[in-house]
Amino acid sequence: MARTVVWFSCGAASACAAKIALQKYPDACIVYCNTMKTEHADNARFFDDVEKWLGVPIMVIESDKYRTVDDVFEKTHYMAGIKGARCTTEMKKIPRFNFQLPDDLHIFGLCADELKRIKLFEENNPELRLEWILRDADITKDDCYQLLKDAGIALPIMYSLGFKNNNCIACVKATSPKYWDRVRRYFPEIFIRRCEQSRSLGVRLVRYHGERIFLDELPNPVVYKKRFKKESEDEDIECGPVCLGNLAEEKS
Repeated sequence: MARTVVWFSCGAASACAAKIALQKYPDACIVYCNTMKTEHADNARFFDDVEKWLGVPIMVIESDKYRTVDDVFEKTHYMAGIKGARCTTEMKKIPRFNFQLPDDLHIFGLCADELKRIKLFEENNPELRLEWILRDADITKDDCYQLLKDAGIALPIMYSLGFKNNNCIACVKATSPKYWDRVRRYFPEIFIRRCEQSRSLGVRLVRYHGERIFLDELPNPVVYKKRFKKESEDEDIECGPVCLGNLAEEKS
C-alpha cells in the first residue's frame, strides 16, 4: 500500500500541513530531515510542541555523512552557488531520496500564496506524486501562524526576530543585506564564522548594489539604508526537502 509522507521542517507551514494531512490520511508518516544542530535552540521546543499537537511521532532522518551544515562546508569545500546550497543537498535532499519510495504521496508545506514555488517544484520533480494540501484548502502562511496560535503553540523564535523562515541560522542561500545584518545583530558568533568560511572558500554571499560581496564587506546598516534602501529588503528563503533543482546539477 502506498505511503503518504508529510515533510516537516520545523516551520509553521509544514506543521499545519502535517496536522491537516493527518485528518485526511490518519496513517500518514511525518518526517523531519535533521538539521537541528544548526537551527535555533528553540526549534527543539517547537518540534516537541508540534509532535504533541499531531498526536503521532515525527520520524527523524539524517545524513549518514555529515552532522551539521558547517561539517558540509568544511568537508566539501563548497557553500552555495548558482545551483543552490550544498548543505540542502547533503542534509535534506539525499536523506529524502534515500527514504522515499516510488509510489509515495508527498505532502510539503507550501501555501496558497506560494504558487510560483509550487509550479517550479512540479516542473523539476515530475516523477513525484504530490498533493498540495495547504494550497487546495486556500491556506496562506499567515493562516498557518494563526492555526498554531489557536492551538496554543508559540511560533519558533526565529519568526519573532524578523526572519521569514525558520531555516538554519545564517542560511547561505540568503543574499540580502538586511538578512545578513539581522544575523550579525542577533547571532554575531555565527556571523563571524560564516565570514571566515566564505572568505576561505571564495564565496560572495551578499548581493549589494547589484554586485556580490563578501560578508565581511557588508557596510554599516546606516549606510545601506540611506543609499540602497531597495536592496536592504529581506528575502523569503525556503530550505527543506522541497528542492527546485536536480542532485546531479547541484553536485557539479
